[in-house]
Amino acid sequence: MFKKLIIVIFISALFISCGNNEGQKKDLVVVETENTVVDPIVITVAEFNDKAGEIVGELVVIEGIVDHVCAHGGKRMFIIDEGTDRRIKIVTGESIPSFNTEMEGSEIKILGTVDELVINEKYLTNWENELTVEAGKSKGIGDGTGNGEHKGGSHGDKADQGEHVKELGKIKQYREKIKNSGDDQFSLYSIVCEKFKVKEAPQTEE
Repeated sequence: MFKKLIIVIFISALFISCGNNEGQKKDLVVVETENTVVDPIVITVAEFNDKAGEIVGELVVIEGIVDHVCAHGGKRMFIIDEGTDRRIKIVTGESIPSFNTEMEGSEIKILGTVDELVINEKYLTNWENELTVEAGKSKGIGDGTGNGEHKGGSHGDKADQGEHVKELGKIKQYREKIKNSGDDQFSLYSIVCEKFKVKEAPQTEE
């Protein structure tokens, strides 16, 4: 199976502006894949959900404030931006072991790939079955909530939107959303992070 090799080259330090170099008004982020240079799409938190469906699989650059990092494993975090109520899910890519909870409240710049998760009845049924299996393993019997330590399994992890709602309750909400939409499915979008840079806060004079 042919697998593309993607090499990300960061010039003059990751996501740092080029200082006094004339004619270079944006960060130098170069992605080389099969000898082709790809310029990542710059997108904002406010417009992400509206445009994500058109750019699934594309490389993007996005900035925001780290609102929450999941403490159990640090595999996902959520970013926001002032002036909007939007919240974007960011998950770790192959090159990133985890996110640190100390990043919460920090400004961050992320390079990653847009990912789509389709939620339909098949997904919700498999999610319920997974909860039943996991509850049986951990307790012999259980309520299948997947609450607390994210023990609900892969379906719950993928669908997690950082709301800390018990998973059976979330499944119910998603079924209602599908029913009310008049469609048989909907999509959740996230960004698989390849690289990130925590922006340093400006120093104030004493």
